[in-house]
Amino acid sequence: MISLNQVRRDQSFIRGESIDSFSDLHSSFSRVTSSSLNDIDNIPFKITFKIVVLFSAATVGGLLFGYDTGVISGVLLSLEPSDIAVPVLTNFDKELITSITSIGSFIGSILGFPLADKYGRKTTLAVCSVGFIISAVWLALSMSLTILILGRFLVGIAVGIAAQCVPIYLSEISPTRIRGTILALNSIAITSGQLIAYIVSYLISDFSQSWRFLFGFSAIPAILFILLLDFIPESPRWLIGEGKITEAHKSLLTIYSTSSNYLILIKLRKIIIDIINYQEEIQSVQEYTPLLQSNRSDATDNAENSGNNDLLEDDTSNLVDSSPEDLYDTSLSTIKDRLTMNKQNQINGKINLTPGSKRALIVGCILMFFQQVSGFNVFMYYAGIIFAKLGVKNPLLPIISIALTNFIFTIVAMQLVDRIGRRTMLLFTIPIMTLGLIFCSANFESDNTRLILLSTVAFVAAYSSAMGTIPWNSVEFLPLNVRSYGAACISCTNWLTNSLVSMSSLSLMNKIGNKNTFLIFSSFTVLNWVFVFYCYPEVKGLTLEEIYEIFQNGIDVNYVHRKYNL
Repeated sequence: MISLNQVRRDQSFIRGESIDSFSDLHSSFSRVTSSSLNDIDNIPFKITFKIVVLFSAATVGGLLFGYDTGVISGVLLSLEPSDIAVPVLTNFDKELITSITSIGSFIGSILGFPLADKYGRKTTLAVCSVGFIISAVWLALSMSLTILILGRFLVGIAVGIAAQCVPIYLSEISPTRIRGTILALNSIAITSGQLIAYIVSYLISDFSQSWRFLFGFSAIPAILFILLLDFIPESPRWLIGEGKITEAHKSLLTIYSTSSNYLILIKLRKIIIDIINYQEEIQSVQEYTPLLQSNRSDATDNAENSGNNDLLEDDTSNLVDSSPEDLYDTSLSTIKDRLTMNKQNQINGKINLTPGSKRALIVGCILMFFQQVSGFNVFMYYAGIIFAKLGVKNPLLPIISIALTNFIFTIVAMQLVDRIGRRTMLLFTIPIMTLGLIFCSANFESDNTRLILLSTVAFVAAYSSAMGTIPWNSVEFLPLNVRSYGAACISCTNWLTNSLVSMSSLSLMNKIGNKNTFLIFSSFTVLNWVFVFYCYPEVKGLTLEEIYEIFQNGIDVNYVHRKYNL
């Protein structure tokens, strides 16, 4: 077992007796363990078959997100007015069929926030998969424009929930050393879903009413996710926030399946302390004054009698076979009561954002806005129509090359994001996006299809390397108690901007021309670079709990480089 002194220290903290020692969210405990050999996140994470299954299943929502947004390009090329009982499909009809999914996703992002917080990340993803299955069948059987638009709206709700919940879930189950890589997996799933949609569109383009098959196929990954549900653990941080300590321990055992029980218990204890500290940081000081004063003198005596200020003592001979109950002895129920009390205080009140959390959320939302106004989704949604008007015989082939570029460079991003850093990658790739859009705009004037495609591929390669993935990772800036709310705000920003862009792009290109439309997009990328330079911080190598320090007093964009000389 852990030494008696250590148990006294932990139990005193849990009862609220030594809260002063831990009043800062990023306490000395967090800083000591983050640089200690006893920190599980400082040990190389071993990839096993179960881990591959776990993270692959967790990104099914991203795969369906990509498929259901990318499939529309093939659908618009194969959809005939007679298929849905209309005399003609206007540009407005096409924009509505496309953009209604983004409007549904906006609503889904709002719904995803309370669902993920109340019922858990895993259950929310399961509900989302059921939504994908229902909407796939609905769309495949649509016989009118109204029914088709309604089906696209329903799939949008599922996409919105997935877009909001998957990054949260991945950030909360990912080891610190590879969190950037794991979060990039979601972007790879999205881009692979888009690529699959375009390839399938090409392969069945000669089928009668092939668009029905394109919609129906999206049910398959969702069914697979439901079948794999038993192999996926719930987020340990969410379980701890609910007071379910034993379940959180089991979840950590699944995630860190090759690590010792000793290291997992230390990780569990660290998360508990950090969560309790943050929960109480945002509460009114007066509310906890009686608790803070009640046994303060006894707590001080306990700390003094311990004779050791290190929370990780070496007397751990029997810890390998311990459980959470052994770790905290009879105080496990006290932990649950305290977590439940803090959570109830948050539920009874409004969303309480600290100044640092507000700054972090604003940065995440603005970066997501710039992602959408860069014009990337115009290529994803309408490239088929654009290249068809340029005289390309099979416009699906340029779309596949664009989607393949998107997929490949998203993998590049996954390999580099944790080594180079998010901020650095953004600063280097955004100028390439700008140049790609400018060259694309210039070549629209001469209708040079090859140079338009090359410019588009260059833009997409740069976009996929950073802006395509990193904005979704901004959820890692936020502490646990507002992470779902913040993810909902970031997702809503995405879908609201996406719907405005997709709803107006065809009309805008018809009115002012492709050249001027893409010049507008390029101007937004210039503003994007300026924003990143002054406001987007580097978080490479930081734990989720440490990231919060960056936003405590303004936005310390060079925090990592200054503190760790990285």
